[in-house]
Amino acid sequence: MPPSARRRGGTLPAVPIGPHLGATEAGRDLGSLALSAVRTDQPMVELRAAQWRNALAKVGLPAPAWVVHDLGLLAVIDPTSVPIGSRPGVAHLRLDEGAMRALAEWQATLREIGESEVMEKARAWRLPDDLIAVLLLRVLGPLFERHLGPGRRPSVPMLPLDPEVYRDMEPELPGLFAASDRTADLAFLRFVAGERLRLVIAFEQIDLDTLRLLGLFGTESGAMGALNMLDLLNVFSSPEANDVVNFSLDLLPSVLETKKASGAQTFSVDGYSGVARRGSIDSLVLSELAYDELLFDMRFAEKEIFYYAREKQHEEERRLHYICVDASASMRGKRAVFARGLALTLIKKLSLRGEDVYLRFFDSRLYDAQRARPGRSETGGISVPYILSFKGERGRNYAKVFGMLANDLARLARRERRTPIVYMITHAECHVPVDTIERLRSIARLYGIFMLPSQGTLDLDYKDRLHTVQIVDEAALNKSDERAKVALDIIEDAAAEAPRTGRGDAGQEAQDAHDPDDPFPGRSSWV
Repeated sequence: MPPSARRRGGTLPAVPIGPHLGATEAGRDLGSLALSAVRTDQPMVELRAAQWRNALAKVGLPAPAWVVHDLGLLAVIDPTSVPIGSRPGVAHLRLDEGAMRALAEWQATLREIGESEVMEKARAWRLPDDLIAVLLLRVLGPLFERHLGPGRRPSVPMLPLDPEVYRDMEPELPGLFAASDRTADLAFLRFVAGERLRLVIAFEQIDLDTLRLLGLFGTESGAMGALNMLDLLNVFSSPEANDVVNFSLDLLPSVLETKKASGAQTFSVDGYSGVARRGSIDSLVLSELAYDELLFDMRFAEKEIFYYAREKQHEEERRLHYICVDASASMRGKRAVFARGLALTLIKKLSLRGEDVYLRFFDSRLYDAQRARPGRSETGGISVPYILSFKGERGRNYAKVFGMLANDLARLARRERRTPIVYMITHAECHVPVDTIERLRSIARLYGIFMLPSQGTLDLDYKDRLHTVQIVDEAALNKSDERAKVALDIIEDAAAEAPRTGRGDAGQEAQDAHDPDDPFPGRSSWV
């Protein structure tokens, strides 16, 4: 029985390669793996290479499977632990002398790339598959532009994502390779051998800070589409995004140790701690059975039944945070770097604490909300490339924007039955009608973060209506150490366990004195 027909676990037959894939386009691409030089006997690693190849095909890059396989595996497996060289069946491929020299040059190139700092960091940081696919797109995209020249790109099929296909695949590769015309594969092999220096430099030019930041936040595996891949690619080539990355990395080490402690308390097994509304049927308070069946069912449905409790779980209500970042023309340069780095780090901080976070950009319109849900991913579902590369080009109309925001927050507060905390990250000329701010104040707690111009002060009619005010002056924005300190102070204040009553200006204190029912005592914090 051939290896590809063995039974796994004695029950299910392995998927054979030759009979049903040999004559297909997918079989043709799999056959090109006979030229690959990074070898592994782990089917799941081979499956990851197929996922990278399919991701590149979705964005129109017809990269051969063997190129994606070899370069991608260097970002996953230490080259000192796996052999880099020709596969055992390469003698049956009937390659001419020029192709053999190109294959040897390709293997030498792989050894050099495998020892590069980029690949060492990629392996250490355990990058997700989506990010590895973007790295390959950044490196191989320009290479294919030079190789194929202008014109229409050939279409490529999707590789199968069945791990059984990649079990015992080695003996099948020479036959699959010989079953198709390999002119295109061999032409690219010779081309890439001649472009060795350019290929190595392309990897060396990848910004490690951006790679580290994206690796820290991660991406949702398998959820990345073509547009998200292109957004990630733009992050690597955008100077503005690189500035935000560097600032975020100055802040993130201070928040990564945040942990949400469990509130479970354990009591002795020979007694109960009290009664609770939740529990198992064997801990039901016996007096509850005195009710008639209908009333008992109603009390059970409304969760009014009492149970003896041996263990209490301290359940904190997750706060609802709503971060609004100004993306108008007044928020360019250092202001944009501060605002987006602050927003990104604040999202990370709050997500690690298990709280719910929304993010929205605004200029003359209010853009779609991005929601972070605890447990989904490192950012809870908010796209890091979206924050880094977002561009708003619609002027500004703050009265309209905050009116729309008040409507959305009113619906959100009714649905969630929680009071949102709204962070306004903007500049000193963000003029909003006072009645709109009063309406927002009745719905949410307002936390204003304002960046001042080089010459100016904060002179807004609604300043005293905000629960908290943070002011960042031009001097703080110009000094990296001071800028990071100010941002961290704001983050720690915003992520506090409960709003703290502070010393504010006279107008705020007077207003709070006339509003004793306000659940969020106001204050102004000046930076």
